[in-house]
Amino acid sequence: MTDNIRNAILALQNGDSSQFKDVINQELMTKAMDAINLHKIAAGQALFNEPEEMQADKEHDFDQDSSE
Repeated sequence: MTDNIRNAILALQNGDSSQFKDVINQELMTKAMDAINLHKIAAGQALFNEPEEMQADKEHDFDQDSSE
């Protein structure tokens, strides 16, 4: 548990629900942004990674073109 979450729980116990809400929203936003960045990286990698079959076909086509 992070210090921010502990502070949020303590704020809630002390009756400061707005501080609790602010800290929880901030933590959720941070986690969401981290997840978005990871998905961007994964999407970028998937875009540039070709399946092995396509690579083998391209190599085969290149070999045929070279032998002609």
